[in-house]
Amino acid sequence: MQRLRSFAVLPILALVLALAFSACGPEDDVPPPAATAAPPPAATPQVVRAESTPAPAATAQPTPEATVEPTPAATARPTATPEPTAEATPAATATATPEATPEPTPTEEATPAAPAFAEAFQGVRGIVDPSNFGWPREVEGLNGVVSIPAKPLSIITASVGHDEMTLAIVPIERLIAVGGSSKNITYSNVADLLQAKTEISRDPETIIAQEPDIIVTSPFFSADGIAALSKAGIPVIQTELTQGPEARISNILLMGYIYGEEERAVAFAAEVRERYEALIAVTGEVETRPRVLALTQFGDKIWTAGKDSTEGGVITAAGGLNVAAEAGIEGNQTTSLEGVIAMNPEVIVIAQPVEFGANEFRQSLLDNEALAELPAVKNEAIYVVESKHFTTLSYWNIRGAEDLARILWPDALGDSESPPFSLAE
Repeated sequence: MQRLRSFAVLPILALVLALAFSACGPEDDVPPPAATAAPPPAATPQVVRAESTPAPAATAQPTPEATVEPTPAATARPTATPEPTAEATPAATATATPEATPEPTPTEEATPAAPAFAEAFQGVRGIVDPSNFGWPREVEGLNGVVSIPAKPLSIITASVGHDEMTLAIVPIERLIAVGGSSKNITYSNVADLLQAKTEISRDPETIIAQEPDIIVTSPFFSADGIAALSKAGIPVIQTELTQGPEARISNILLMGYIYGEEERAVAFAAEVRERYEALIAVTGEVETRPRVLALTQFGDKIWTAGKDSTEGGVITAAGGLNVAAEAGIEGNQTTSLEGVIAMNPEVIVIAQPVEFGANEFRQSLLDNEALAELPAVKNEAIYVVESKHFTTLSYWNIRGAEDLARILWPDALGDSESPPFSLAE
């Protein structure tokens, strides 16, 4: 009886299983695995049959595989990307470095080299910046620091010594007007060159009318006149033409700098120095210097030239002993016959124009009984010399020293005339 019950149940169970397989459908209805990472085919039917919920089981299994596989692939590609970037970076840096290096080169080339003559202007009194050879430039005169905006092409000095210096440095056409004394052959060593020039006084209105670019003048020009000219916009520079070998050279260089004619000034300074040194080569070797006194007479006064005077510098350069300086006289001072006797000169020079009584003064000294025992009078060693060579405030006093040296040392220098100084072209 029991066996009959068992056999009755079996058909029912078979029917249930048949219905279950019929509800699942065929295998071909499952989505193709190509979009996934190709899972093992045996796994899919096993999961479906075991869970009896085939749809979620099929989705859940490929999902983690799909997530894992793209992740390493995406990670590997960006890792390779920085490598070319790192290689490109040093290449760009290497290219930029040489481009940046040449940048200072144009600046160095643009800086003008110092001219060959630059060293000659170092230490010249009155030049504010001896390294500046451009415009504007500044100089310091007796009236203060003055700015010169551009190279002056029209010049006025109103001073004999400055006119003599100017013509040695600049072409004559740039000196547009001169004072009457510069055209006077008695006082000026360049008078013959200036006869055609416009003559002016020191009146500011007269000078302004000539429209000069600059005025370079002496300490004797009035302060009011300088103020009026400066107010009109004209640069005015007062310079003192001091004497002495080095001061003379400095004067030439300063005026060359003012006029923008540095190269000519250096060349002319060398000419003047060479001429002075040629004279000193003779007069500097003498063992005994004759005692020399420079005298002039104007009216009833007798004048002598002592220490730091122009005539005193001429006497020294010519190889004489300036007895006025020895006696303690400084500059040009008056003296008396008693003073002349006390100084006991062996040679007397009269640096006075002939037209102002030089010859008459000489004769009065020779005729004066009080002076009869003076060596200069006893030996008639009293000479009238060219005053404009002795009293000028320029390089022309070297010519005066040459003249006197021929008187003092005729055997060494002879009686040949000194050559002229060169002029600017």
